[in-house]
Amino acid sequence: ITDARLLNRYFGETAGLGFSDEERRAVTGFLVLNTMPNVSRNAGRISPTEFCPDALPDAARYDAETNPKGARCDVYDHAVNVFGRDPETGFARRPLDNVGVQYGLGALNAGVITPAQFLDLNERVGGYDHDGRFSDQRTVADPVALRAAYETGRVTHGGGGLATTPIIDYRGYSDDAERGDVHLRYHSFSMRDRLRRANGHADNHVMLVEDSRYGLYSTASPVAQEALRQMDAWLTALADSGPDEPTAEEVVKAKPADLVDACWSRGDDPVRITEVQKRGSGRCHELFPVPPSPREVAGGPIGGHILKCQLQPVDAAAYEVSFSAEELARLDRIFPTGVCDWTQSGVEQIELLGTWLTFDAT
Repeated sequence: ITDARLLNRYFGETAGLGFSDEERRAVTGFLVLNTMPNVSRNAGRISPTEFCPDALPDAARYDAETNPKGARCDVYDHAVNVFGRDPETGFARRPLDNVGVQYGLGALNAGVITPAQFLDLNERVGGYDHDGRFSDQRTVADPVALRAAYETGRVTHGGGGLATTPIIDYRGYSDDAERGDVHLRYHSFSMRDRLRRANGHADNHVMLVEDSRYGLYSTASPVAQEALRQMDAWLTALADSGPDEPTAEEVVKAKPADLVDACWSRGDDPVRITEVQKRGSGRCHELFPVPPSPREVAGGPIGGHILKCQLQPVDAAAYEVSFSAEELARLDRIFPTGVCDWTQSGVEQIELLGTWLTFDAT
């Protein structure tokens, strides 16, 4: 969501070159361009002031100038006992980072945007400061916060408790909503990817998707109703198997035999289409395509588990387009420490410490 906010600001305020709507959409990856400002609004959760609850008096709220000791309403300060405090600011440490991220890389390599547009975008896209305000500089993550995010499960880990959790991923498809929407289908595939990375499989994860005629998540939907019945059967089978915590194998074994990946056609009388959900192929993908996120367009993995990437030198041979000598020199200036090497693990990316962790004031 933070990438979408940066791109929304770039296209609306700081771009030095023009982009058509299709070029903008290709840079974001979203199916509908309106998703960019929609998702951007949700990035307000990194701001200490945007999402404060109405019950919090104005006098108690943080203000950089008039009340620097006030309550900060961002997602990081909500979890300050997890991330710790920055000794210089006293605010929660942040794992947010976009150093080396090549926005629009996929659009460049596909020939949708030009090298000049690509360079202008990455030169001007910027980042955030510790108050979630726009900065001309890229955002640099706090290494302590990065490690904490991974070891405590702030980055959802496919192992730990999730490995033995029955999961029915029901989705009322909204990627094609004209107004744009933040509840995008690639999140389902991100979860499946994380499960596979951690466990070697995602057999405890079932995807069910239909159109949004019943809204996004409504029990008025017969598909959602059936998903709830199936989950009840799944959990009942696990409860009947004994008092001990189930193993991953036991969770999969208890899954109802007819609970498998499926989607439903879009007609007046929807028909169930039973097939393994995949990106890029299959009838379900045709009906409910899964476009990438902005970070995936930039070369990142579908799992979205790399908060801060390892860097590698700029290499002209790594692109599907040609840069002039002047453009390559500019690219080096834009990325003086290198560009993301997505084949490597993230910086400070470590395994989960465990489940049911305790967080104290230390």
